[in-house]
Amino acid sequence: SSFDSGTVEKEPPYNRSVRRLKMLQHWREIAIRPRREECFEEDLDMLTSPHDDLKELLKRCLKARDDLNLNLPPHDQTDLECNKYLISQKSNIRNSGLGLYFSPPSQNFNNKFSVNSSISGIDCEEIKTVIQKGQIICYYCGHIHDFQSQKYLEDKSYLMLVSGDLFVDPGPCLNILARYINDPLNEDYVNCSFIPEPDKNRCAVVATRVIRTGEELFVSYGDGFWAQKSIRGTVYSAP
Repeated sequence: SSFDSGTVEKEPPYNRSVRRLKMLQHWREIAIRPRREECFEEDLDMLTSPHDDLKELLKRCLKARDDLNLNLPPHDQTDLECNKYLISQKSNIRNSGLGLYFSPPSQNFNNKFSVNSSISGIDCEEIKTVIQKGQIICYYCGHIHDFQSQKYLEDKSYLMLVSGDLFVDPGPCLNILARYINDPLNEDYVNCSFIPEPDKNRCAVVATRVIRTGEELFVSYGDGFWAQKSIRGTVYSAP
């Protein structure tokens, strides 16, 4: 069984949490109890009751989700050339806090960027002080949630729907630089977009035009995001 709790030796905590969460969700949503040998040790007590306690199952699903996110593998983005030249600093959009900028240091101006991270099929010989259209800049990723678990988040400021029932939340992950990309609410200034990669629990941030040194990254959050907000963001216009 995919839920068998005793077949894997020295299993990474993240993998175990994923399997336990799947078992508990299956139990709660489809109302099919696991066999004793399929059940995780900490959940065996629920098999002793003749009736399923749905509130307790939900509680355990949320706890398993917390354990999963606590043990997430590192979000490694070092393979992206321009990720190391992204910096967060005060946004050009008024009252928007920090923004994300492409800012390679001056001593690197003559260095070549690899275009191996392009998903557009563009074959460029080199990228110097610009990010090319179609190039992956960084990834929007973080804690993993579904529709059920995201309802219990206290802060949804950074929560993003990736695809279907998959949400990601970089709010607790300060090392995820994509969290600082703002929406200018003005299509004229949007220079990147989110491309869902649900199989990897993330969205790729992809340049929609050439982005030059010193530019702030801007993306459209979409009408669905703003429809859930009680306040409207600030429309950006360059000075």
